[in-house]
Amino acid sequence: MLPEDAAGNVSLSSSTVDDDKLLASAAGKVPAKWDWRRHGAVTPVKNQRNCGSCWAFSMVGSVEGINAIKTGKLRTLSEQEVLDCSGAGTCKGGDPYRAFDHAISPGLALDQHGNPPYYPAYVAEKKKCRFNPRKPVVKINGKRMMRDTTEAQLLCRVYKQPVLVAIEANRAFSRYSKGVFTGPCGTRLNHAVLVVGYGTTANGVDYWIVKNSWGKGWGENGYIRMKRNVGTKAGLCGIYKTPMYPIKNK
Repeated sequence: MLPEDAAGNVSLSSSTVDDDKLLASAAGKVPAKWDWRRHGAVTPVKNQRNCGSCWAFSMVGSVEGINAIKTGKLRTLSEQEVLDCSGAGTCKGGDPYRAFDHAISPGLALDQHGNPPYYPAYVAEKKKCRFNPRKPVVKINGKRMMRDTTEAQLLCRVYKQPVLVAIEANRAFSRYSKGVFTGPCGTRLNHAVLVVGYGTTANGVDYWIVKNSWGKGWGENGYIRMKRNVGTKAGLCGIYKTPMYPIKNK
């Protein structure tokens, strides 16, 4: 199975979508490069394995990020619990925006507190929620989607926190190994990943730092650098179409 076959389908809610109001002019106020890995807001790369659960991994990663930023503690959260209990999707795909509701209430379980280990086949076999409400959880206060955003707006938001994006993960994407990825790819959104930073190469090529969920053996230790400034409204692989992020007050 090629990695893109595990991407599944990413469906996105539309009835409760909010537009981000960040001004594009604010991009001039952010640093030229930023990497949340260097600021303690990104957990190690995980592996969704033979399961189209990217929607759960990217959502959990975004919550791990904002929780670390707000509390100063980087905690690994449970994707399996989201698969088991959120109702937002299965191994055949899901809706990461809807999955945020589970992070609002009851919250996301900590992976290291006796909660179920990641075992995607369990969902199809048992279809049973094993979440223990007495275990520690991390909660958020809300969610927001930046529909059809601009590069400047996404730049501003990524400087504030890791951002979930939906992209087209085609064969070219799946075969990425290193460097700045330039495509080709379209805008048929079928994979969810996490933007954790941005930068520019020595040759002046702007890029996004993107965390995937296909294990550390893929790409640059589990990451891909995707080209910015590609001259299209949707961005490379549709990255600007539906960015989303969690809101956490404290």
